[in-house]
Amino acid sequence: MKGLTIASLVLVLVLLPLTASCATAQPDNLPTEATLKAMLTCRAEPASLVRLDCYDRVLAPQYPGFGGALKKAQQQGEAWMRAYSQELLRDDHSTTFLTRQTEGERPLVVITTPALGSVPPRPVLMFSCIDNITRMQIALPEPLKSAPDLTITTEKTRFNVHWFLRENDSLLESSRGLAGIDEIKQLFAAKTLTVDVNGRSQPSLHAMTFAITDLEKTLEPLRVACHWAS
Repeated sequence: MKGLTIASLVLVLVLLPLTASCATAQPDNLPTEATLKAMLTCRAEPASLVRLDCYDRVLAPQYPGFGGALKKAQQQGEAWMRAYSQELLRDDHSTTFLTRQTEGERPLVVITTPALGSVPPRPVLMFSCIDNITRMQIALPEPLKSAPDLTITTEKTRFNVHWFLRENDSLLESSRGLAGIDEIKQLFAAKTLTVDVNGRSQPSLHAMTFAITDLEKTLEPLRVACHWAS
């Protein structure tokens, strides 16, 4: 755990089964039974910031380098926090899409899913309609060290793209508007999406695979909110 950021450490403990987290940790860093019980109490806290503060209080005594998950989280970008906060609401360990939406003159739709088979913490794929703008983004558990030249692969297609790197280099974002919508449409009818970051300097982010079965149907509320033409 030494190389993980504070926010990453929290996500390891929250987004994955506790047993899986322990299996990937080094023996000297395994949480005690009392710590695990306290973490379960934190996990049940519905308010995300209160939950992070709870983890601060539980983990700081056992991990001297723990600098404060709440403070770290508050420094993350808005979209990054939106993706991981939504995943904190997942009440099982599936990778099915989570959808949150609001009504009104400017409806908001956020749809997320975590990466498959990734060593924790997991990247999060997020589709959203905010302020009538369609976005496809990937929230990363660690900053990306190089320019985001990507290869997108599904069972149906394969193409190279250059995405934008935002929010302290921790958020990948495709083109917005019509160009971004065209990229998303190329994913329809596929079961999995693999995003390869060209260059192997960060193996944990080299190939990120997401389950996107029924993506076209799942995006229906987003398409309505952002007024897609078809």
